[in-house]
Amino acid sequence: MIKNFDYFVPVKVIFGAGRLEDTGTYVKEYGKKALIVTTGPFFKETGLVDRLMKILAKSGVESAHYYDISPNPLSTQVDAGAQFGREFGCDVLIGLGGGSAIDAAKGIAVAIGHNAPIWDYCPSGDPGDLTATSKTLPIIAITTTSGTGSHITPYAVITNPETKEKPGLGSDYTFPKVAIVDPELMLSVPPKITAATGFDILAHSIEAYTSEKSSPITDKMCEEAIRIVGRYLRRAVENGGDLEARTALAYADTLAGFSIAVAVITLCHSISHAVGGVCETVHGETLAAMTPHTMRYSMKFCPEKYKNIGLFLRDECCCEETDDDCSLEASVKEVEKLINDIGMNIPLSKQGVKESDFEEIANGTIKYMAGGLDNDLRKASKDDIIDILKKSF
Repeated sequence: MIKNFDYFVPVKVIFGAGRLEDTGTYVKEYGKKALIVTTGPFFKETGLVDRLMKILAKSGVESAHYYDISPNPLSTQVDAGAQFGREFGCDVLIGLGGGSAIDAAKGIAVAIGHNAPIWDYCPSGDPGDLTATSKTLPIIAITTTSGTGSHITPYAVITNPETKEKPGLGSDYTFPKVAIVDPELMLSVPPKITAATGFDILAHSIEAYTSEKSSPITDKMCEEAIRIVGRYLRRAVENGGDLEARTALAYADTLAGFSIAVAVITLCHSISHAVGGVCETVHGETLAAMTPHTMRYSMKFCPEKYKNIGLFLRDECCCEETDDDCSLEASVKEVEKLINDIGMNIPLSKQGVKESDFEEIANGTIKYMAGGLDNDLRKASKDDIIDILKKSF
């Protein structure tokens, strides 16, 4: 019997090679002065920002560029970007890049629209946390990587440099209005970033698939995304210029984004956000270090789906119950094999995490990522979180 569910993802997706050229047509529907947000000046130096500005100008949209954003966007950087945007008079935000740029654009859109510091709208678990409203400026997402799903979801992960907290803000008003997914923009992404972001697709899919909030719709999208990752991620890491592989992963990223927008994340992402806040790790690398261990922690609470994960990674449909390749541990081993093949076998100890950080990470996970913990089919305690960190170390 199909269980009850709600589904709401109001994002117009413009997908395919060369679709960047259509950006102006969609941006002009939402504003006349666009602030383009990137992480650092790289896209300016490569000419991509200038190309985008010319595309916008053809549609009568004036634009400016803000790039003082780090790979883990800081609340202080978002507030500075909001002030830059106010002075420019922007009425629409464009996030150009991976999840960091798109998250920062979402944060700036909230901060400008509400004329307030962004941290007021980050759910840090403190009394007085606010939720973004319809005052949020419209957001256009142009993704240049495959992994974060930020071009589809309402979530923006912002770090407070003082408290080292890294929660995810989000509401119905922080969904991008339009997502431009042009795989040609991804052809030059280096292998290590391809691997890290590509693993994020898998982590999103595993977590949304096994979430308390999963639904028949999200399940089908997760299953297809997992198959695509198993089929194409190694190819993209080995040959970044493989447009077929890039296109497939961009599609998988989009499917996974549609899934976590509704089914949300669970245990692994919850801990990884806290790890990143305390230790400034690379998100995909942290997920790769922990996913096998969070799978082993939760898999007996959803055995059929966890068995399916290994099958889908091998692009298989079914197996006999007596087949060892269909076991729960075999599914985890399949994930570990992919991690090794793409060079993501990097324990937390090699990512700048110290054992002395475990207590702070666990406390942060419980404080501001409680929603993700509650969404897991097995409810983790502080001791459980520390045990997973030890196994991932």
